[in-house]
This record gives sequence, C-alpha cells and structure tokens, in this order.
Amino acid sequence: MTDFPYVWTWRWRTWQLPSVTARVPWFGDGVDRAGMRCQVVTRGGMNSALVRFADGSEFVTSRGGLRRAPEIATTTHCS
Repeated sequence: MTDFPYVWTWRWRTWQLPSVTARVPWFGDGVDRAGMRCQVVTRGGMNSALVRFADGSEFVTSRGGLRRAPEIATTTHCS
C-alpha cells in the first residue's frame, strides 16, 4: 500500500463574474495538480475532504475530484 493512494483528477474550474468568464486551476495557489498523488487526511460533511499532496500542501475540497490510484505491479519473474 502506498502513502498516497488517490489521484487528483480535476484540472480547471470556471469562474463566472458579471462581465468576465475565466478558466483557472482548481486550487488557489495556481498549481495544476491534475494527476498528482494525494491522501485523504480526514473526511468532512457535504462530500468534502482535507487532502494532502506529496509536496506537503493541504486543501479542503470536494471528494468528487479524487480517484483511486492504479496499483503499481510488483511481480517478480523467476528464470
């Protein structure tokens, strides 16, 4: 089992203001974290979770953006 069993999948969010529509990265720090491994520190109400990424950053966000990371094959072949 890995320390970061989930992958963040959402890339962009759209903000619509009265005169402007903008596509921005999902998190406010401006880093596109799509495909990065993360772990759920704790789950909250209304489908929210505290998520920690491998670089140490933490965010409270929707669990809808999380997917289970594919397991890495660790098979050994005997000759």
